[in-house]
Amino acid sequence: LHESVSFSHALLAKSEKISLIAAILPGPWKPALAAKQLASINQMTNGRIAINVVSGWFRGEFDAIGEEWPEHDQRYARSEEFIRSLRGIWNTDNFNFDGKFYQFKDYTLRPQPLPNKPVEIFQGGSSRAARDMAASVSDWYSTNGNPPKHLKNHIDDLRETANANHHPVQPGAHAPPPARD
Repeated sequence: LHESVSFSHALLAKSEKISLIAAILPGPWKPALAAKQLASINQMTNGRIAINVVSGWFRGEFDAIGEEWPEHDQRYARSEEFIRSLRGIWNTDNFNFDGKFYQFKDYTLRPQPLPNKPVEIFQGGSSRAARDMAASVSDWYSTNGNPPKHLKNHIDDLRETANANHHPVQPGAHAPPPARD
């Protein structure tokens, strides 16, 4: 498969109206490089790029490239730091961050994304860690693989946690297809 950010940029360069969401996997992707690349694409395409931060589910990919494979909840913790780093880099001059996974000292990025068309951040998952992360740092959250009654519980939980965090997040859910006879 093609690398999603550069592939999305190529498609955006050939269009004037579509917006695309590119998948980014913290660990292999580092926030400084992602922030630069996405800010540039945002500037060149008038804000038509968004990202889906994928916390990782396929250990074989990480093992194949020698990348650390933290346990489940720590992958979401790394993704949360990744998003906090992106937002800090995009919105703060002399950005400082001292996390478990990422550190920055007096880092300033130019150009930053367009102020009126920021890079939106999508994220998925069904676990407690996924919902907590979305309720803290993501713009959009999706979940799937659950019956509709469970999806409602996830969305209600997400809204409650997001409100407690004073963080606006848009929930979305994809119900599994109906069983076929």
